[in-house]
Amino acid sequence: MALKNRITLIVLVAILMLCAAFGAASWLRDKRQQARYDAVLLQSQTIAWDRLQKESLDLADATARRLLEDPSWPAVWAQRDRSALGARLDAAVAGAAGLRVDVFDALGALVASTDNSLDPAPLARAGWVVAAAGSAGSVQGLSQVDAQHYAWVSVRGFDGGAIAVGWDARARLAGLASGLGGEAALLNMRGREVVSTQPGRLQQQGIAVPVRTAAVSLQQSHDFVWQVVSRPLQNPDGRVIGALVWLRDVTSVARADRRADLFLAGAAVLLVAALVGGLLMYLRHAMEPLSRSVGVLQALAGGATDAALDEGEDEAEDESGDIARGIVAIRTELLNLQTLREERVRTRRQQERLIRDQLRTLADSLDSNARLEILAALGETQDADADPAGSQASAGADGSPNQLAELAGILGRMSGLVTNQQNQLLKLLRDLQAAMETQAMFASLQQELEIARQMQLSILPRSAPDAPGVEVRATMVPAKEIGGDFYDYFMVDHEHLAVVVADVSGKGVPAAFFMAISRTLLKSHALFLRRPGAAIEALNNQLCAENEQMMFVTVFFSLLHLPTGRLTYVNAGHNPPVRIAGHEARYFPSGQNMALAVLEDQTFTEGETMLAVGETIVFYTDGVTEATNAAGDLLGEAALLALLGRSGAGHTGLPQQVLQAVHAFEDGVPQSDDVTVVSLTYKGTP
Repeated sequence: MALKNRITLIVLVAILMLCAAFGAASWLRDKRQQARYDAVLLQSQTIAWDRLQKESLDLADATARRLLEDPSWPAVWAQRDRSALGARLDAAVAGAAGLRVDVFDALGALVASTDNSLDPAPLARAGWVVAAAGSAGSVQGLSQVDAQHYAWVSVRGFDGGAIAVGWDARARLAGLASGLGGEAALLNMRGREVVSTQPGRLQQQGIAVPVRTAAVSLQQSHDFVWQVVSRPLQNPDGRVIGALVWLRDVTSVARADRRADLFLAGAAVLLVAALVGGLLMYLRHAMEPLSRSVGVLQALAGGATDAALDEGEDEAEDESGDIARGIVAIRTELLNLQTLREERVRTRRQQERLIRDQLRTLADSLDSNARLEILAALGETQDADADPAGSQASAGADGSPNQLAELAGILGRMSGLVTNQQNQLLKLLRDLQAAMETQAMFASLQQELEIARQMQLSILPRSAPDAPGVEVRATMVPAKEIGGDFYDYFMVDHEHLAVVVADVSGKGVPAAFFMAISRTLLKSHALFLRRPGAAIEALNNQLCAENEQMMFVTVFFSLLHLPTGRLTYVNAGHNPPVRIAGHEARYFPSGQNMALAVLEDQTFTEGETMLAVGETIVFYTDGVTEATNAAGDLLGEAALLALLGRSGAGHTGLPQQVLQAVHAFEDGVPQSDDVTVVSLTYKGTP
């Protein structure tokens, strides 16, 4: 790089560094101011939210106290008179939009509610009810009642149960937005809008909001700039259940700030350009004599000894004159060296011919390709020796072709070819030996996996149960060679048929071993204890005892009384089965029990229902509803319910129909999980 260019570059870098320092200082100052402003916004949002939440909880708690202070309440509760309970609850919420009251027993089960829907979600969790029943105060906080419903809930206990009073957040969110200025919304844990003063605004504008952390950000969408202030919301357990979002349109302010930033940046660029332009003009005039001296030096370096400076340049008294006198001395020495160069050319060519002949002799020991490569290279050097004028690109210091260096390179290549040939032979032998060992190990592993798959399938029931009152069909397709799903059906005695479907966490060999252990222990406990709840509790304690791999299993265990059609069951974290009567299909109620092998000494609640003659129950694992296609979509519970409704009760090929529907939905996508389907049709006793 030329000296004037280096000087220009140094000055330019210094200017840029100075600008960067001022810019960094301004940026840090703006950053601190923005941080303080963000803290004020978050504090304002928190104060407004806390005030609204306290008002709502105080109103809810006052309603709960009024109900409990009613002298007739203990008598109404003792009689479990649902009509009387409902009348008192309806009177408590009359005229109060968004107010709801639930009554729970001591175990946290919902007894009565002002929500008249078919299966209302409770306002409070069982743990809150137990905590409120055991204290004189109340349990208060925000509750996510269901996926689309948040409410401020106050739970107060009484002898034998608890009352939960909740204010719907939807009814009071507009007041919060009005107080803050802007829009307000509540998001669930998936970041989806649940309640908003402007429904759909976040999705329409493509605004992303963190759920678990408090944040303030500016987000641009379309032609708008939005200030987004969010903070996580917690329930009485201290668990994050969603986020509060405060949204303001700050488009005009953001545009004004952008115009100011662009103006300052443009002014800085123009200033730097003016400084650099002036510096270049000065250096061009000052460096012109030096440029001519450099041109002469470059010509002399290229062998042009006729190059010379202008007359009188070596008489200058400044630095350019010193350089010119040095160039004159260099030119004189170059003329003296030219004579010596010609004398050396003849000696070196004789040496080159001798070395070339020896290399041809050594090339005969190489393989055909390497020998041809070396001979071709030797032929090129010989051609260069015959035509020196055409090989100046590889000339030596004396101007003649530098074939000694080329021959030395050929000798090095020959040595490398010989070594490489030896190494390739050794590597080929090692690779062949390793490949044979790997192939043998792979064949052995495949054989062992096939044996394990056959053994796993062999422990599943192969024939229908010896019970004339039912018809059972089943199928299982593992995602790998061996899987973690299993099913079983067996007679506990001459009147009771046990049916079980389970799904072990994970896939492959560990899941298969855990499945075999779970199946064996469950059948043993079922034959001995003869109650689904007791059998599942005993199995859970045994699986938790030495579960070092932290695996778990979901189970649906049912016991059918053949003479009456009474079905007693326990759902331990499993997918609820589908019940089909005629062409009407519906899911069993979702279970409240957790999966097995998670916690010891758990109580598992039993369920009970009566099967009518001709009704069918379809048991399945999550490999059915969570089957995915190429787009990543899930089959889902609704599609399964529609398929079974179309097929109707009593259809003998339900498991195969479900399996075909799963494969059709996947459309060639590899199966991601084990698929198990069992159908049971109750035909009654003859």
